[in-house]
Amino acid sequence: MIYTGFASMYDELMQDIPYEKWGIYITDVLRKALPAQEEILVVDLACGTGTMTLLLAEQGFDMIGVDMSYDMLAAAQEKAYEKGKNILFLAQKVQELDLFGTVDAMVSVCDGFNYILEETELVTAFERVRLFLNPGGVFIFDMNTEYKFKELLGQKSFEGEAKGGSSYEWDNNYNEETGVNEYRVQFFHKNGEHFTEVHKQRAYNPQAVVKMLKDAGFENISMYHEYTNELPKADSLRITFVAKL
Repeated sequence: MIYTGFASMYDELMQDIPYEKWGIYITDVLRKALPAQEEILVVDLACGTGTMTLLLAEQGFDMIGVDMSYDMLAAAQEKAYEKGKNILFLAQKVQELDLFGTVDAMVSVCDGFNYILEETELVTAFERVRLFLNPGGVFIFDMNTEYKFKELLGQKSFEGEAKGGSSYEWDNNYNEETGVNEYRVQFFHKNGEHFTEVHKQRAYNPQAVVKMLKDAGFENISMYHEYTNELPKADSLRITFVAKL
């Protein structure tokens, strides 16, 4: 099971992720897309330990966090409690998303949708998102690119250490035929714990993703280079999709 032991050191190892920059971008998109609404209900899909969930909550959005990992959600709930934020967290796969009602927007950062390895399941995930969005709703998410998997990660191995003292060893294997990137990561917690997780992500052609979104019912779809207003580049490591109803 992925994101179990890793949950205890996830935030420490993700300190270089520009969450605040991404949060400003997402906030700007949502405010412009939904200018008439004072209260905007947003679902953070594959929310992990809730870093983006809390950032958006601090921007005044009403938030719900969804993730398939109970361990990650436990960490997210603890962080929300510490910040005095009353946020509902749900343990669900995106493909099986089942909310209590419709919402105004959904977001997902840090390539959560790359973990869906089959096209049919990705379409199902988009359909579930569409089902629970209000008319005029907005869906913002990012995906790792084939360029990143092939050129940056490939068949390489990496070692790294977080500022707090935890470290990892990463062995990567990208299969160009299937588009599946598998990485085996050994984590060494600063308290002496050691555990291993194997993760798999799939590279999707961006135009194929756009078609899937259209098939799911989204009409206005844009793609950007990471979290900017620039068009995707040949060497983009991450593409941000903004889909509207």
